[in-house]
Amino acid sequence: MQLASAQLFGIFVEARPDYVKRGRNSNDLAELIMQVISQHSSTDDNEWELVYHYLVCMEKLNKYVPGAFGSNLDVWGSLVSLMAYPHPWIMQVSARIVNGHLSAIDYKELARNGSDSFIAKVPGSLYDIARNSCRQLDVEDRLHVDATCTIAIKNITSVFKIMKLRPDLCYEPEVTNEDENEELNPKEKSKDPCLWLMARLSNIAKPRGKLRRESVFKCFAALCTSCSPDHLVRYLQLMIDPIDREIRDAASKMRRGDLQDNDPRDALPKEVLQILEDTCGTDNYIKAYAEVNRNARQKREKRKQDIASEAIHDPVAAAQRKVRRGRREQERKKRRIDENRSSRGVFKKNRNY
Repeated sequence: MQLASAQLFGIFVEARPDYVKRGRNSNDLAELIMQVISQHSSTDDNEWELVYHYLVCMEKLNKYVPGAFGSNLDVWGSLVSLMAYPHPWIMQVSARIVNGHLSAIDYKELARNGSDSFIAKVPGSLYDIARNSCRQLDVEDRLHVDATCTIAIKNITSVFKIMKLRPDLCYEPEVTNEDENEELNPKEKSKDPCLWLMARLSNIAKPRGKLRRESVFKCFAALCTSCSPDHLVRYLQLMIDPIDREIRDAASKMRRGDLQDNDPRDALPKEVLQILEDTCGTDNYIKAYAEVNRNARQKREKRKQDIASEAIHDPVAAAQRKVRRGRREQERKKRRIDENRSSRGVFKKNRNY
């Protein structure tokens, strides 16, 4: 019954917004939604459907009756938590509602500390939005959802600009120990929250995963088009590093024959690099790129030294490494043969008859 009523509420709000605006109708409905959302903000996957339909109803009510939820800190805190919910539909709709709130923020009022936004009243919530948005990008390719990643990129872009304007909103109020005068602030990841955010995005894009990397690269491009170049120069190395890694991986696959030349999938990293250069300036770009290449070269040399040292100090582990490498090479060759056969329309004969 609750599920059916949640669906009907959403349909009714969209069909009769004039009636919902009358008297206390919108207030009563908002209170009901607040109660349900606050009670089910935990990651209980068994009740995802009920939460989802109430969130859709909340999104519609927030659209037709702006300010229906006011600055209720509990419901907005629950929405931020639901951005990390395991079900993708809940993750997506909660991120959409938060994105609508961030888009409506008056930056001038926020700078004067006069904003009614919950991010100004609950220090640390801005960090939670950034963290959960990064989690939405940090998924395996089989779990990738374009719509969710697009909203996450929009939220990260808004959060980055707010972080530059009010970095204090990322941290909880400082609590001091009177005996030891020691600060206890677990959410303070760095003095510059934007540095933490860019490092997080850079680390997300380092492991292999085509769609995950592309989402982060699109996020870098969105930051370049919406933020001041002066705000991005400091983070050039963090942005260039995973992009350069993707280009080098593609070049390595091309040398082995696993990837064809002029593959359209390789266009995005190169385009984003060009955007970075145009935004931050050629001089800054060249310096950052040279530093990235120097660090990559040092890591490769250190890795070779470690492998050579392993052959002396742990010959068993070195032998196992060679065996794994040989198996991977055999699988790669077998995969290439199968791909070439399938491209020519030749398939293996089934001998089990």
